[in-house]
Parts: sequence; structure tokens; C-alpha cells
Amino acid sequence: MLQFQDTPYWHIGIKKPTFPTPEIPKVIDVVIIGGGFTGLSTALHLLRSGRTVAIFDAMTIGDGASGKNGGMVGPSLHKLGLEGLTTKYGNKKAMAILQEGMHAIEFFKSFITKESIDCDFEMTGRFRGATTQKAIENIIRDSEKLTALKGFHFDVVKKQDIHSEIGSDLYQGGIVYHQDGGLHPFKLLCELAKKVISRGGLVFEKTLVGNTYQTPNGIKVETEKGGLTARDVVVASNGYTKKFARSTRKYFSKRLLPITSAMIASEQLSPDFINRLFPNKRMHGGNHRLVQYYRASPDHKRVLFGARGIDTYDRAIQNGKMLKKHLCKIFPELETVKIEYSWSGKVAYTFDHAPHLGKQDGIYYAMGYCGSGVTRSIYLANKLANRILGIDDYQTAFDDLPFESKPFYTGKPWFMPMVLKWHSFLDHIEGN
Repeated sequence: MLQFQDTPYWHIGIKKPTFPTPEIPKVIDVVIIGGGFTGLSTALHLLRSGRTVAIFDAMTIGDGASGKNGGMVGPSLHKLGLEGLTTKYGNKKAMAILQEGMHAIEFFKSFITKESIDCDFEMTGRFRGATTQKAIENIIRDSEKLTALKGFHFDVVKKQDIHSEIGSDLYQGGIVYHQDGGLHPFKLLCELAKKVISRGGLVFEKTLVGNTYQTPNGIKVETEKGGLTARDVVVASNGYTKKFARSTRKYFSKRLLPITSAMIASEQLSPDFINRLFPNKRMHGGNHRLVQYYRASPDHKRVLFGARGIDTYDRAIQNGKMLKKHLCKIFPELETVKIEYSWSGKVAYTFDHAPHLGKQDGIYYAMGYCGSGVTRSIYLANKLANRILGIDDYQTAFDDLPFESKPFYTGKPWFMPMVLKWHSFLDHIEGN
């Protein structure tokens, strides 16, 4: 039987910051539920404006998706694409939603530079391969329409030039998007945590938040280690909202679909091997219905590959075997290469495939990044903090989108394994 370490590759060799363990204060300006990118970034902006902040995470910092995702950044253009968005909202609104993604990556780049964050960030671009001629034609057509967005650029890669982008014969052609890049997600998370601590932010790990109540003096927040009263509360738990939610947060869990995203990391490989597979060190993906994403590790020593997990559980062995199989369809020469790490976590999708932020029943929130949370979370955290602080620059194109649920949905996507099997079947018959 194959054996993998179920520790995320990203956590190896990275020293996590130490959090002081003070008593929970009786009163504080802002309580943030969730210590990922959203929670830490929101806290940092609020702390710099003089607010006191306490972050509560039911796990340890880095155990959620922020600490173990694919480390890919970009404009996070909407899953429905321009055509789908136009059908639903009209062309003007569709373009505004897509342009918001371009604003997000520009903000993200300036944020990393301004904060001097060391997280192996490089704007290498992203290659998206297509397995059929029809698929490449569709991707080119859609990309040409997106050139109406300010800052959007792409190049077409023809079949005869495919090896200039990827050491694989699977694809018939592809597209290079120049607004994308990669980083080390756990380094980014740790850097944010250090900045929050240095500003006096309180971080409580392994502390479950229970119910919240509106009172004349503020919002009463119950935790398993004691209660406190806050002026404002932010829910930033994203894919873990259902797992750790209590009664007043059912509104959010009924609108999020927690989906398992799994990753593997190969053993260390030679520089020549890595250079042959990834000549330009770009981020990579294809036209598969079952989302797949892959890249070289930031130190260019390993192959990292991610896709949806086999079910709603974190199963290192089963997911590792499945992901290795998918990986070898792209790179058959990796068949004999050992996989050393296999891990997974929860991302949160929404029924309209868009992120959502705002205020509900007195509680602020930002969530539902649909698998593209690195850029979106940092950007929307800034917008959310501005709204809490009363700063005018908080509006986004997502603000007026209805946060939809479905009848009888309670927050557990029991139907997802069937959906994934159907998508896998369609990928198989289409040769993906």
C-alpha cells in the first residue's frame, strides 16, 4: 500500500509564529471568527486604525485552506465566465464583476510589496492547456472577449509550441494568462500572523466560538474558554463555517458548499527534470471539469498537484492515489516517482459561484471564494475592514449579489460525490 505523510508539504521547515496566551478580555472592539487569510488581513487593517481585535480559530493557524492551498494567485475570473454572467446579470454587471477580479490582483501585488512580505511571490503567469481542438477554440474565444477588461492579457500557445510551456503531450494547445502567479501560502499566512501580533492583535487557537447575541452594550460572544463583548463581529471561517458554526451562523453555512480540495507533493527531483516539465515555472491547469491545478514548488524541487478530493472527508491515502493517477495522465514519466506528501482541506463554493461579503443580522462576513481564495481573501478583507471603519472605499461589484441558498440545504453537500463522479465520467469520454 502507498504511504504518504499527511502533513502539508507547505508546513515542512517553516517556523510558525508563537502566539501569546493571555486571558480572553471581557470587552474588545472586534471579534473575528477564523484565522486564515481573511481573518488575519481584516485584523491587520483594523489594528492599524486603532481598533482592538481578537481572532478565534477552532483549529490551529494554518490547519485551514489558507495554510495548505495550491499557492496560486490571479484575478480569479468568475466560474461562469462572461457569457454566463451576462445571461444572469446583463453585460454591464458581468463586466464589473470580472473587472473586480483584476482590481483584486493589482491590490494583492501592491499589498505584498508594501508589506514587504517574504512568501516566494512571483508573477510567473499561468498556462491553461486544452485537450481538444474544440476546447482550445472555446478558450481563445472567451479570452478574446476578456480583453475588454483593463489589464487583461493572454497569449495563444499552438500545439507545435506546447513543449515551450509544459513537458506533456496531453494538450492540443493552450493559453498563457499573464495576470497570474504563485507563492508559498503558509509563509504568507505566517507573515500576516506576525504582523497582527506585532500590532497587539490577540490570537486564540483551538478555541471554538459558540453563539453570539445582540445586547444593549454590544455583541456577546461565547467561546469554550470564556465570553466577551464586542462592538463588531466578523465571520471569516469560509470552508469550515458549517463544521464549527453555531445557531446564529446557520445563515452562512446554508449558503456555502464545503468541498474537499486535495494535494500531493512529489519527492525531490533534479533541476533538469523540473525544467523539462515546467520550462517557465508557471502555474498550470487544464480544461478538465474536475478542477486540476499543478506547478513546481517555489524552490523548483518538487511537483505539486491538486484536485477535488474523492469525497467530503480528508483521506490522505485514497486522495494521494487518485491524484497520482491524474498527474500521470499529464506526465506519464512521473509513474515511477514517489509521492511524499498528501493532504487536503476545505474550500467553500457558493450557489452563484461568486464570493460574498457584507453584514447580516449585525455580523460582518467575507467568504465563498470558490477555490480562488488567496487573492480574493486579501482584497475583500481590506474592503470589509473599510466598511467596519466607515471608510468610503469599501464597495465592490459583489455587494448587491443575493447570497443564495437552496430549499432543504443545511450546509452539508451530500450530493457532491455524485457530481464529482459525473464530471469524472465526462472528462473520461472527452479524453481529458
